[in-house]
Amino acid sequence: MNEIESIKERLARDGFPQSMVVLQRAILMPDDVEYVPGKRKYPAPGDALMINPFPKKKKKKGKKKKGKKKK
Repeated sequence: MNEIESIKERLARDGFPQSMVVLQRAILMPDDVEYVPGKRKYPAPGDALMINPFPKKKKKKGKKKKGKKKK
């Protein structure tokens, strides 16, 4: 914390005043967050995919021609 205060004073002398919170976030390492299964929900692999804008059109099934009937 003394280092951060000395940096803050130096920046203020040089004409670049910064808040203590900004300097703490920039200099201090964040605490490690342990992974707890089930606490965080991660997105499924396909959730962020865009819907296909050019889908292939399905062909319509035509009527089958019946052959000539034999007498």
